[in-house]
Amino acid sequence: MIETGVVGPSKQLFARVLERGISRGEVRADALDDLVLDVIPAMMMYRSKVCGSEWPDEEMADVIDRIMVPLVRSAPA
Repeated sequence: MIETGVVGPSKQLFARVLERGISRGEVRADALDDLVLDVIPAMMMYRSKVCGSEWPDEEMADVIDRIMVPLVRSAPA
C-alpha cells in the first residue's frame, strides 16, 4: 500500500522532474538513480512516522533547496 500509493508515485514524479533538469543541463545525468529517488520519500516518511508531523510547503521547499539541489545539480560551466 505505501509503496504503490505513496512511494512509487512520488518517485515517478521526481524522476520526471530530474529528466527535465537533465535535458536542460541543470541536473547531472548520473543523478537519476534509485538512491536519489528514495531521498524525498524517505524524508517524508521519516517526518511522518518518527516525528509525527507533516511538512508545511515552506519546509518542503527548504528540503529541495538545501538537500536535493546540491545532490543533483550539474557542475558549473
